[in-house]
Amino acid sequence: MRRLLAGWDSLDPSLAWLLRINLIALTTATLLLAAAYLLGFKHTAVEIDLAVMVVSLVLLLVSPPLTRRYGATAAILLLTLSAVLFAFGGTWATPNLSPLTALLTMVPLLVAYPYLSRRWIHALMVVAVLGSAAVVALGEWRRVVQYHESWVVNAVVVASSLPAGVIIVVFLVRGAYARLQEQSDQLVESRTRIVEVADAARRSLERDLHDGAQQGLLAMSVTIERARKELLAGRHESAAALMGQLATDNREVLTELRELARGIYPPLLAERGLVAALQSTARRSVVPVTLDVADFERPSRQVEAAAYFCILEALTNAAKHAGASEVLITVRGAPHLSFTVSDDGVGFDRDAVDAGGLLGMEARAAAAGGSLRLESAPGWGTTLRGEFPGAPAVDSRG
Repeated sequence: MRRLLAGWDSLDPSLAWLLRINLIALTTATLLLAAAYLLGFKHTAVEIDLAVMVVSLVLLLVSPPLTRRYGATAAILLLTLSAVLFAFGGTWATPNLSPLTALLTMVPLLVAYPYLSRRWIHALMVVAVLGSAAVVALGEWRRVVQYHESWVVNAVVVASSLPAGVIIVVFLVRGAYARLQEQSDQLVESRTRIVEVADAARRSLERDLHDGAQQGLLAMSVTIERARKELLAGRHESAAALMGQLATDNREVLTELRELARGIYPPLLAERGLVAALQSTARRSVVPVTLDVADFERPSRQVEAAAYFCILEALTNAAKHAGASEVLITVRGAPHLSFTVSDDGVGFDRDAVDAGGLLGMEARAAAAGGSLRLESAPGWGTTLRGEFPGAPAVDSRG
């Protein structure tokens, strides 16, 4: 069963948890109703409810493999089909369930709100409004038709089905509250991190300018003064040599400034996107880089920048600190943007190093709706994994 549901592992943990709760509740209700049927309650209402529950279970079990490819959209759409089928089938068989089944038509909308685009949310709103109204109307009509039938059968069906629906709604509300609380805590933490990361970025920029371009410009001023003195003394050959050195130093400073500008925000990333920027970075890397890209669809600017700078930071660490001989960068665009950066370096113990760089990457990824996971141990290399769940939002950038 765990392997069958493994497709849900790629989803947001809260969504995967709600889907599992829904599956458990529906399975429990199906088993209870099947037991009642075998114990002698062989009635048409029981048979219809059983059939509806089994089909709803099948729809839920089909969603994990589709989720691997299409992400949260596939899981929530199949959940919607399952809920609507359960609502109408259950109401037809047992009209007394209509208050609960009307509520179930709204569950997919509540689940989907943090994960789907506005277009899908609007569609689910229509499903919730029209579906709940239709279920209530169907329940009233069927209640008149079935008024003369045995109340015992209806009581058995309600007793078997009601707990599952209540459990789903209760856990949905509980999960929504927990998610809001978690997001509130993350917001407070992210504000603190953003300030810390911005301060660290400014210090890094100041250090790079001081140790690089500033020192180069200072050396050039000394060279210019020496060349001036040589010219005044009539030593033209010596002055020409100094001018040649000055031209070389000038090129080096310009190169350093260009590299620094690329680190702030590379023009290639804005103009041609993540893959082109990574290809350029890989060509300039001092460590051999293999870039593996598949199923790529250009994401939003925010996600693109977050992924690029996290990968760049990991590549820089591999070159400066890991002693790596090669780096593998893997980028996947389906069902959502994800990447890994793996090196064969010396690795490290996370508890024994400063986590400042990783915190900066985590803050950048979190601001774009993503998450990072770092795997490393002394002697085993380092792997950074990044995930940006949700449907890709492509910018119109000409």
